Amino acid sequence: MPQFDPSSFASQLFWFGLIFALLYFAVVKPTLPKLGKVIDARDAQVASDLDRAEAAKGQADAVRTAYDESIKAAQAAAQAEVAAAKDAAAKAADGQLKALAAQLDADADAAAVRLDAARTAARSSLETTVADLTGDAVARLTGIEVTPDDVAAALRTA
Repeated sequence: MPQFDPSSFASQLFWFGLIFALLYFAVVKPTLPKLGKVIDARDAQVASDLDRAEAAKGQADAVRTAYDESIKAAQAAAQAEVAAAKDAAAKAADGQLKALAAQLDADADAAAVRLDAARTAARSSLETTVADLTGDAVARLTGIEVTPDDVAAALRTA
């Protein structure tokens, strides 16, 4: 093979160097600055995107913090309203219990008065019935006629 002939190495190296220099200055030298500009533009774009993302993250964090604070405030207000409603309900229930207790006491007093009246009426009726029956029993057993007034007077003294 002629490429491996040592007598032609010098000319091959010359032409290799010349073609390499020509291609380097014709292709790489004009392309390299353009490629550098593209890489620099891309780096600038990435940096800009990262800065905007960081700013957006800061805004999102601020919104999240405000949201959390408003949720806490709303929960505190709701708990305060619930506590106030519980207090109002307890006071209303206490008032109703007191009114009911007063009504029950009044009903108990009225029932006691009616019971005393019924007891008194029953005693007077019982005294009349006992006097009549005692008078009849004495009349049957002894043959002596006794008036109910005499029997009532005798019972009162006994």
